Amino acid sequence: MTMFRKLPYFVILQGRKNKINVDFRNMISFENILQDKSVSKSEKIEYGLRHFYPAFFSLENYQQLLYRPKLYKEACDKMIWFYKCGREDYHRTTGKSNKSNKQIYSYEYDDEYIYGAFYEQYGINLAYDKVHWWKFKALLKSLKDDTEFVKIKGYRAYTGEDKNMIELRKYWELPLPIEEQERLDKIYEALK
Repeated sequence: MTMFRKLPYFVILQGRKNKINVDFRNMISFENILQDKSVSKSEKIEYGLRHFYPAFFSLENYQQLLYRPKLYKEACDKMIWFYKCGREDYHRTTGKSNKSNKQIYSYEYDDEYIYGAFYEQYGINLAYDKVHWWKFKALLKSLKDDTEFVKIKGYRAYTGEDKNMIELRKYWELPLPIEEQERLDKIYEALK
């Protein structure tokens, strides 16, 4: 029922109303930082807070936040709450499933397909239009099966035996993270 209420543009921190950066681009950047294994946990948190709360954009303001542990924790909790679209279980899966947790899309590699799908289906120009993160996530989940982006996600998620689909899955496979690719290259070199 979260989406049937007014979308949040502010959060309350220690009883005070604070403006937040709700733009989908900001949250995609945050998600990309979260997935980057070369960035430390503290750098991820700093990046998130400084970009989520306009009041913390300056380094001086951010450093003052560090000296107030209750405010710091509350600011982190509200940022994560927003990232999860106000839902505790937003990114969790339940039950046992044979499906892998393999990534089937990437904002970095699929940007043109996401842009095209939003423009085609909703008339939203993601290069110019401001779109709230929660609205973006809801619309992303609701893209029609005939958009190229949804087809590509289907190829990547395919686990059956059909040779044509396996070829499509391989063709559309996302590149491995740099660290993983370097590790595999070393293994291949050792096997030569």
